[in-house]
Amino acid sequence: MSLRAAFFALLLIASPALAQPSRCTTPPRPPGCLERLGSTADSQAVAYCRAEVNDYRRRMDRYIDCLNDEADRGRRERDRTESRLDCYASGGNICP
Repeated sequence: MSLRAAFFALLLIASPALAQPSRCTTPPRPPGCLERLGSTADSQAVAYCRAEVNDYRRRMDRYIDCLNDEADRGRRERDRTESRLDCYASGGNICP
């Protein structure tokens, strides 16, 4: 198999992995309470908003963790693909 044919074969194998949608949803929206607080906010409104901001932080942290996991998975897939190409390019017949 020529190097060019091996490259295209690897592209076909890797394409499904690249086409998979991210399991991470869209980022969470910032809490709307910040827009409503203004300069006349009482302590109850601030406490309520603080709870919303804390919830937003937790959701954003989960979203960021998901993106990091996806990035790590993508890097591993990229490295496996390059390793396979290197194997075939060096004359391997059965490459992992």
